[in-house]
Amino acid sequence: MTRYEQLLLFSPELGSEERQAVLDRLGAVIEREGGQVLAVDDWGMKDTAYPVRKFTRGHYVRLEMAMPGAAVSELERNVRISEGILKFITVRLAGAAQQEA
Repeated sequence: MTRYEQLLLFSPELGSEERQAVLDRLGAVIEREGGQVLAVDDWGMKDTAYPVRKFTRGHYVRLEMAMPGAAVSELERNVRISEGILKFITVRLAGAAQQEA
C-alpha cells in the first residue's frame, strides 16, 4: 500500500460535530477500500490566501493514510460530494511505498 496525505478545507460555518461526521465517513471509505487512516491533524481555523467560495477563513484538517492507489479516486469522489468541504488536495508521499508482506 502507498501512503497519501490529504488536506481538507472545511467551511467555517460547519460545526465540530458535522466536521467529525464527514471525517468519520471518509475514514469508512478508506477502510472499505482496503486502506487505513494513519493520522488526523486538526490545524484549526485559519485565514485563506484568497477567497474560496466567498469565504476568507476555513478550518483545515490533514489526513494521512495508507491505501491502494485505485482507492484514491473513490475517496476523492466522496470528498467532492461531501457538504462543507470547500477545497482539498491529495498527495502521494514520496518514498512512502510499503512492501507487501
